Amino acid sequence: MTPPSIRPLAVTDPDQLACLLEENLSALEPGLFLLDRRFPAGQVVVDLLGQDARGRLVLVMFGSGSEAALLLQALEAYGWCRENEALLRHLFPGARLDAGTPPRLCLLAPRFADSLRRTARHLGSLAPTLVECRAVELNGERAVSFEPVEGRVEAAPPSAPVGSSSPQEPEAGTRARAQEFVRHLERLSFREAFR
Repeated sequence: MTPPSIRPLAVTDPDQLACLLEENLSALEPGLFLLDRRFPAGQVVVDLLGQDARGRLVLVMFGSGSEAALLLQALEAYGWCRENEALLRHLFPGARLDAGTPPRLCLLAPRFADSLRRTARHLGSLAPTLVECRAVELNGERAVSFEPVEGRVEAAPPSAPVGSSSPQEPEAGTRARAQEFVRHLERLSFREAFR
């Protein structure tokens, strides 16, 4: 029996990478079904728009993993999808999307910078799944290896402030987290500019 032949592939063209990921989508997550490629969600293009086995919308975006812009684009796409749930159900009637459940974010990159990983952890329930992926040739066939990022924080529902009984207060907490996130990204961009 001959040992398997594995060698890395350099895939730099986004369309070729999208095709390769589409071919190997079930390896990323069992039951993940592709709805559309290069889906325009507002001003952002979602590389792969999918639906998981539970009927939840999944936004898969890929980039270099070293730029905070990928995270911001994912959040913009997420916001657009939340605001346009009825349109999405109209565009994909056969998908039977779960209307009560927010979309999931999945970011793919060859490697994620520590700064991006750290920033993503602070997003609470909006935290994307970060998966490092590499194109390989296995016994002459193209494939992709997927590795979830170690130390990833699972998305959890935001906790209500202590003593909160007003429905307006959790919204204020969300706003405060968003403002802190923007300040963190601004500091990060400032530091990256001087590297």
